[in-house]
Amino acid sequence: MIDKYRDEVHGEVLQDIEIGEYGYKYRRLDGIIMPPYITPERYKLSRTIELRKGDICFTSYPKSGSTWLSQIIILLVNEGKTPEDKTLRNCVHWVASSWPYPRSREELDALPSPRIFKSHMPWHMSVGGDTSESPCKYIYIARNPKDVAVSYYYFESGKQWSGNYNGPWEHWLKWFLEGNVQRGDWFDHVLGWWKRRNDNNMLFLKYEDMKRDFENQLVRIATFLGYPLTEPVRDAVRDKSSFNYMKKNDFSNLHEIPELDSFFRKGQIGSWKDMFTTAQNEHFDSIYAERMNGTGLEFDFE
Repeated sequence: MIDKYRDEVHGEVLQDIEIGEYGYKYRRLDGIIMPPYITPERYKLSRTIELRKGDICFTSYPKSGSTWLSQIIILLVNEGKTPEDKTLRNCVHWVASSWPYPRSREELDALPSPRIFKSHMPWHMSVGGDTSESPCKYIYIARNPKDVAVSYYYFESGKQWSGNYNGPWEHWLKWFLEGNVQRGDWFDHVLGWWKRRNDNNMLFLKYEDMKRDFENQLVRIATFLGYPLTEPVRDAVRDKSSFNYMKKNDFSNLHEIPELDSFFRKGQIGSWKDMFTTAQNEHFDSIYAERMNGTGLEFDFE
């Protein structure tokens, strides 16, 4: 088991940690609100790590399907198998985090290829610096922001790293739309990566497409990464990356990390409708239309 998050152990620079309304805990890096375990030194390491050919970095705004994507990548790299005597947490490297994935530069440099990196950073704070000059392949997965907002609310509520945030849903939604939650503004985050979608080392995915057209999206991922998708591998990836399999299987369910026992909540499209009032939905739609206008990026909400 991994120790629970504690400021005095994992926060590193305690004077940078701030407390907001309803106890919400965070720090700022480059002006962006981050969890307290994303520390200045870890962030510096993530920006300066020397990437190499074969490296893979998957990135998202939180609660957008990145854990699902990581399982798919690991299965593709390992011909449909999960490594023995390891868990998903051991197989991916979250360089900017002091908890629960701490890795030193020496440990990262000594790892064999392909190394699989995890990130929740906006594009301008990406692993390895400027992605356009990197030999690494980057995959970004985005999800409709209504479902993200709801899932993130449940994820952040009552957790040590968020200061045991206990605000009501309406408070969270307001902060989410203002970009005052950990990882900052959803629109800036997603659109920053969307602008890089045509780069040769960049693949942009949508959670809703993955749910509704998994087979074709899997082909896109495998082709982009350069891994053969034989029928046995395809079947194994499909079966072992299903929501129910990942929730029950100890390789993927993050059971060794305290406070993540409810990490796999619903995994559905449209669960936002259980939370949003009519007025909240209309307000959200007006902001969404303004921020997304002219971007060419569209999402399915149900």
